[in-house]
Amino acid sequence: MALEMLILSVLLLVLVCGFLHRHYSFWQRLGVREIKPKWIVGNLMGLLNMQKSPAEFMSQLYNHPSAENEPFVGIHVFHKPALLLRDPELVKNILVKDFGKFCNRYSNSDHKADPLGSQNIFFLKNPAWKEVRLKLSPFFTGNRLKHMFPLIEEVGASLDAHLRQQALHNERMRCFDLEAKELCALFTTDVIATVAYGVQANSFTDPKGEFRRHGRSVFEFSLLRAAEFTMVFFLPHLIPFFGFKVVPAEATRFLRKTINYVMEEREKSGKSRNDLIDILIEFRRSTQQAKAAGIKDQFVFEGDILVAQAVLFFTAGFESSSSTMAFAMYELAKDVDMQQRLRNEIQEALIQSGGQVTLQMIESLVYMQMILLEVLRMYPPLPFLDRECTSDQAYPLVPFSNIRVPKGMPVYIPCYAIHMDPQFFPQPRKFQPERFSPENRKSHRPYTYMPFGLGPHGCIGERFGMLQTKVGLVNILRNHLITTSERTPRRMQLDPKAIITQAKGGIHLRLVRDPLGV
Repeated sequence: MALEMLILSVLLLVLVCGFLHRHYSFWQRLGVREIKPKWIVGNLMGLLNMQKSPAEFMSQLYNHPSAENEPFVGIHVFHKPALLLRDPELVKNILVKDFGKFCNRYSNSDHKADPLGSQNIFFLKNPAWKEVRLKLSPFFTGNRLKHMFPLIEEVGASLDAHLRQQALHNERMRCFDLEAKELCALFTTDVIATVAYGVQANSFTDPKGEFRRHGRSVFEFSLLRAAEFTMVFFLPHLIPFFGFKVVPAEATRFLRKTINYVMEEREKSGKSRNDLIDILIEFRRSTQQAKAAGIKDQFVFEGDILVAQAVLFFTAGFESSSSTMAFAMYELAKDVDMQQRLRNEIQEALIQSGGQVTLQMIESLVYMQMILLEVLRMYPPLPFLDRECTSDQAYPLVPFSNIRVPKGMPVYIPCYAIHMDPQFFPQPRKFQPERFSPENRKSHRPYTYMPFGLGPHGCIGERFGMLQTKVGLVNILRNHLITTSERTPRRMQLDPKAIITQAKGGIHLRLVRDPLGV
């Protein structure tokens, strides 16, 4: 009996090994260059051991010797074969030209357990994604941004006042130290709260308030949160079994209660603020009218799908812009001449506007725009993009290859790695805003720069994000110089636990009180 059990165990082991060998030889059988995987984890060991940030991990795959000179390379995300793109023309095909065949992200959260995380336009699948995206687009038109601007600048003025009220750590040097990312997050949290919801978050006076606390909880990367987001982007089908969430349970309760309350009060008052809440109310009314008219095939805008869009605007809006602001402050602190040139530009613009921060004044800051575009090259908020083949017919990769991408296969575009490729951006680790001068931008190879994504799935709030970032930096720099401190890292280290681009240990800087006098 014992011998029979031993033989059976050996046979079972041989069968399992045979299955795994065939499974992980998928790309070899197709004659596709691959990065050799390890069983079970595939090519993700460098991500799972957290020795590198996700941005740097993807760069290692992109620059792997097996991928050299290839338009794409085969990888395995745990058990699943996937493609990593390397050629800009192929990036264009997947993200733009043939978007209809790659219209969904591979990443996802649990529809039932995490409704606010899974039903927003970042994770939403077609055709629901298309419907929601179309309805939300009017909120980000130039005319809407023009009406939002006074609210953004009001928070900008509060940021300036907050900094001028800070006690000086050194009276002789007239300076004080701070953690830049947290300062910028207080600013962007207040902007989103007032612009989107019509709510005063008052983060400067109450930095531990509910809006800031719950916003922080979404992007505060402990080991558990790192595991959750790794599964969201690489093992989304297993999310329901582990109960992982993009938006934590406590944050979900607070944001759902707050947004529903604001919508109810707005409807009772009958007032309009031209903000996101007004648009969501319009969505709900259109659904109610369709139901009353007996229309059955119209998309239903009710409950959590409405709240989910407001939550995404809050979380993505405050995090990406605050990170961009903080990374910009870090680079300015390291280069005195660059910072002086920017402050001179701000001073001249303020003189022209009579000392007022106006939309026209912000839009005139050409050098500011160059700096931010370079910041986003070196520190894109999301270091990679993911797509899933949704075509019923396998997608041909001609003229790059004769293989066809089957339905359901994930495709990854390593934005950060492409941004840091010297063939596209010479001396990529050197911070050079001149890369993005109006003249130099004409020489950039298309589809090599994608900090906000590209194509129909690109960030819907890109213009808004850039606007609030510029307003924030103007209100920091008009009365302060940014310098390094003893705690400022000489070389930026990215957090290995954060799936988005975050600085390890924060960005500690020093502000010196030095008004421009305008």
